[in-house]
Amino acid sequence: MTKSDQASDNQPLPNAFYAPTLLPAIEELLARGVARERIEALFRRSLFELRTPFMRVPLFLSRRFWAFALEQTGDPLIGLAAGRRFVSTATNGLTYLFDVAASLDSACQYFVRFFPFFNGHFEARIVRGEHDVQLQLLDRGSVRAGAPTADYILISLCSMLRRKFLASGLGRDPILGVDLASACTHNPGQHEQALRVPVRWGAPQHAIRLDPQLFVTALTPGNHELEQTLIELLEQTRHNSEPTLLEQVSDHLIADLANANWQQFCTAQHLIERTAARRLKALGWSFSEVLDEYRRCRAEDYLQAVDLELVEISDRLGYSDVQSFNRACLRWLGCAPGVYRARCGQALNLS
Repeated sequence: MTKSDQASDNQPLPNAFYAPTLLPAIEELLARGVARERIEALFRRSLFELRTPFMRVPLFLSRRFWAFALEQTGDPLIGLAAGRRFVSTATNGLTYLFDVAASLDSACQYFVRFFPFFNGHFEARIVRGEHDVQLQLLDRGSVRAGAPTADYILISLCSMLRRKFLASGLGRDPILGVDLASACTHNPGQHEQALRVPVRWGAPQHAIRLDPQLFVTALTPGNHELEQTLIELLEQTRHNSEPTLLEQVSDHLIADLANANWQQFCTAQHLIERTAARRLKALGWSFSEVLDEYRRCRAEDYLQAVDLELVEISDRLGYSDVQSFNRACLRWLGCAPGVYRARCGQALNLS
């Protein structure tokens, strides 16, 4: 028998993420010699801006970043390497709240409650079983998270869990193992070495399996006043965060990619088209560019994971015919959509 603890407010996941969560990964790329200017061009933001507290950007930029990281480093384990930097360099209200929570149970419940606001890709939940407690990550984002994204989050979270436990003077590791929803790699020992626990591949969802006894052990003296202050600050930030025009455009697109258009968006937002276009350009983007980014992300997701006819994918992405979709795939992926799908299938079979 298992019991699942869902997020408390059941809010839909936003189509955006907290940009500073990628700063440790950016630091990893800089350490490997990737030029700062290339990273800034990717986001169309300076690193100074990306460090701004509570800077949120559309979720397609997370996908764009990790594809860039793989391309620049050629390292399929870049997510693991970058995630090792997370605990020492990333601080925000959620990490502080995680640290002051009186037990892993309460820390994980705070994580479930606030993590979607910071990450955007995943919804978290706690599943309590007879032999372990699972902290599961379910991919619920508007665009799917790739393997480097999951690696980055899981190793970061494992480090946070261990740091909390060690800070209380307890020598045991609360983590029993990690489940990965992806197919097994050619060298699975690299993940086990990095995560320092056994790894199960091809699971229904990503999860960290925790010792049920240690999960509820009191770790630190309770500081209820500090906890409440941090909770209030996080709630205020979540509810008072005003989306930028870029976020609003992204939300409009992802709601109905096949039919979204600039005129409809401006009318719904009570904006003058020319003025809105200038404002969006000041953020580094045009409507057609953002549309193209989401079409590419969704095309990759459909071709990798869903058995749809190419004509149906073309319709869902808003193309008038399959030939236009084919031309877009040649530009995005360097090959026709059928070839890309076949390659993805071969890669999965080899794994």
